[in-house]
Amino acid sequence: MVAQLRDFLHALTHALRNLLPIIIVVVAFQALLLREWPEGGLGMATGLLVVAVGVALFLQGLELSIFPVGKRLANQFARRGSMPLLMLFGFAIGFSAVVAEPALIAVAEQAAMISEGRIDAFTLRLIVASSVGLVMAMGVFRVILGHPLHWYMIVGYVMVVLVTFFAPRRSWGWPTTPAV
Repeated sequence: MVAQLRDFLHALTHALRNLLPIIIVVVAFQALLLREWPEGGLGMATGLLVVAVGVALFLQGLELSIFPVGKRLANQFARRGSMPLLMLFGFAIGFSAVVAEPALIAVAEQAAMISEGRIDAFTLRLIVASSVGLVMAMGVFRVILGHPLHWYMIVGYVMVVLVTFFAPRRSWGWPTTPAV
């Protein structure tokens, strides 16, 4: 019990440290640019503490439940020596972790709202989750074969640059018609 409490306090400290840059940016912009403190500052501080506790509990829950199961499954798949099975497992773990990510759900909903429905929130979540799943599968492939990471990164960057040529012009922030 003492070890679990110590682990939770470590996770809480870690969560607070991860929230610190966000807090610094918000406070700096409020103080230096807007030169005012927002209404309900105490409520926001309490909310940030609740977020930190929630993240710490979430991470602690993962450590106690999901991670041991994932490690056991990965070890069993590795003993079988099946590259496709290991890659499928990597894809499934990456996909399922991301598609259920609360931050992605919130961002996807905001994207749908801002785009006035032109971007479907669920489709965006599926695309992001599929991409992460693919990267996880490729990561498994790379680690098992011992390939250097930089070649995968170069190919990824080249693909991103190539995809931008297929994006509609207006999404680049440029006018679709020439200025007169």
